[in-house]
Amino acid sequence: MTNPAPAPSPAPSPSAADALAKIVGKVEALPTLPTVVARISQLIDDPGASAGDINDIISRDLALSAKILRLVNSAFYGFPRRISSMTHAVVILGFTTVRNIALSAYVFDAFDTSKLPFGHRNFWMHSVGTAVGADVLAMRAGLPSNDDAFVSGLLHDIGKLVMYQHAQAEFAKVLTRASRDDSTFLEAEGAAISFGHAEAGALLLENWKLPERLVAGLRFHHDPAAAPDEHRPIAAVVHLADIVTRALLVGSGGDGKIPVTSEAAWQVLGLSDADIPGILDEYTAELRKAGTFLELIGEHRAGAGAG
Repeated sequence: MTNPAPAPSPAPSPSAADALAKIVGKVEALPTLPTVVARISQLIDDPGASAGDINDIISRDLALSAKILRLVNSAFYGFPRRISSMTHAVVILGFTTVRNIALSAYVFDAFDTSKLPFGHRNFWMHSVGTAVGADVLAMRAGLPSNDDAFVSGLLHDIGKLVMYQHAQAEFAKVLTRASRDDSTFLEAEGAAISFGHAEAGALLLENWKLPERLVAGLRFHHDPAAAPDEHRPIAAVVHLADIVTRALLVGSGGDGKIPVTSEAAWQVLGLSDADIPGILDEYTAELRKAGTFLELIGEHRAGAGAG
C-alpha cells in the first residue's frame, strides 16, 4: 500500500483563492454550528469550566442530548455501565470527546445529502469508515487526544458537500471528469477546477471556529507531508484511514479509485507495511461497533434512504 507520495500541489492562484472564498464566505447560506456545539468548544479552553457547565448547555437541546447519550452508550464506546446523565458522560469522556460527539451528531443534519449523486448513505458510510480508521490508526500510533482523529476522519470530505450545495457547476464538472477519465475525485479537481474539497472543508471548519488541529486534518488529508509539523500526525491518520476505507469498499467518496499512499504518512506515525494486517483486523472490529453512527445516518432528514 505504500507508494511514493505525489509532489505537493502548488498554492492556489489568487483567482482560485478568491473563487473559493466567495463560496465558503457565504456564511448565511452555509450550515452554522449550533449554539450548543459552539459553546462547548469555547468551554474547552476555559480552565474554570466544569462538567456541570457542559450539562447545562447541552440540556437546552433535548434532541442533541438524546443523540449524545445514545452514542456514549453504544458499543463503540463500550462502557460496562449505562451512562444516564450528561454530567457523568463529561466526567468520563472529557470536554473534547463530548464536543466531538456533539459535532458528530450534528453534522449528519448539517447538509441535505438526500440527492447526492453518489449516494447519501454511501457518502456517510465512507465518512464513518474513515473516522473509525483514523481512530484505530491514532491509537496504534500512540497519538495523544485520539478522539480528534475520529471527528477529523468523519469530516474529512465535508468540503465535497460544500461544493455540492454551493458550487454545483464545479462539482458537476469534477464528477464528469472523474467518470470520463476513471480518475480519483482529487485528480479530477486538479484537472477541472481551480480549488479542491480539502480547502473548501478546511475553510468551513475555520468559519465554525474549530481548533486548527481539526482544520489541518482536513486541509492536508491528501498531502500530510505538507502539513505543519505539529499537525502532521492528524493529517497522516486521516490520509491513511481514507485509503483503507476505500480499499475495503466502505461507502463512496465520489469515485471508485484508491489514491496514492503517502510514504510520509507511515513514517510520521512510526508505522509500516508490517502493521497493515493488525490495522485491518482492528478496523473491521471497530467498524462493526460503529452501528449507532450508521443508525444516525439512517435518520438523516426525510430523504435519508436516497442513494
